[in-house]
Amino acid sequence: MRASARQVPRAVYYALASNVVVTICKFAAAAYTHSGATLAEAAHSSADCVNQILLIAGRRAAHGDADEQHPLGFGRETHFYAMLVAIQFFLVGGLVSVGIGAWRLWHRSEFDHPEVAVAVLLASAAIEGSALRASIRSIDRKRRAGGLWRWFRETGELEVMLSIGEDAAALASVLVSLAGTGLAALTGWAGFDAIGSIGVGCVMMATAVFSLREIKSLIVGEAARASVRTAMRAWLDARPEIARVVTFVVLRWSDSLLVAIQAELANPRDAETLVRTIDAIERDLQRDFPAARWIYFEPELREHGEHPV
Repeated sequence: MRASARQVPRAVYYALASNVVVTICKFAAAAYTHSGATLAEAAHSSADCVNQILLIAGRRAAHGDADEQHPLGFGRETHFYAMLVAIQFFLVGGLVSVGIGAWRLWHRSEFDHPEVAVAVLLASAAIEGSALRASIRSIDRKRRAGGLWRWFRETGELEVMLSIGEDAAALASVLVSLAGTGLAALTGWAGFDAIGSIGVGCVMMATAVFSLREIKSLIVGEAARASVRTAMRAWLDARPEIARVVTFVVLRWSDSLLVAIQAELANPRDAETLVRTIDAIERDLQRDFPAARWIYFEPELREHGEHPV
């Protein structure tokens, strides 16, 4: 069942709860073992907690009532908060982790009680994996049927996208940390632990860059996914009142759609009939495509020919 407009997606709360637990465990383990990889994990997990709070704040701000200055509402507030999240992910989760690893590698820091660090990281991997699975399952089954990668590229739900991305990156970074601490424990060289910290930072920065790319595309203005556009165009072509669709644009606006249509109507008799016909088309289109929150229909004349767009 789809969350209501003002409801924060469950994926965000899953990520927040798991990050709080994992952050406490990682900081405790890092203090006890002096593990750079575990400290880097703790730093990025604490950043994740702040990120989830930002996403919740953005979700609430996005559903403020429209006003004269913002006639389409505040849906794109989520884009701003999502950008803050991705930047923090890059700086705190990425650069700080790389810095910790480089500092420990340069100073040849010691690594005590590796078995404790490995145990904590294994527990963290289980928690992060469970959170990732729960977040993915919060996506509507039909929407994730085409594959998670396709959903990432097509979704307008930035909070869910970032929460799942963070969970996936967190799981990957834990595995990198495990590799570093495991090698350090087996070989006795603490440098592997420091290299693991650098690896964690690289995973975080790569995730942030990917997220920023998707956010930028939505800020610039991105069309709805192809399947939605195809279904909506077929719906318009099947309407007997429409003789020809001239221009058809469907833009994503947060998790809603803005639809602009120019079309030649069949046999428009008078102004009143024209208005009633357009009202009926817009009403029925919104009924069959509930995400289409704004629909702008402009009747076109045949002698104007094809629209240049």
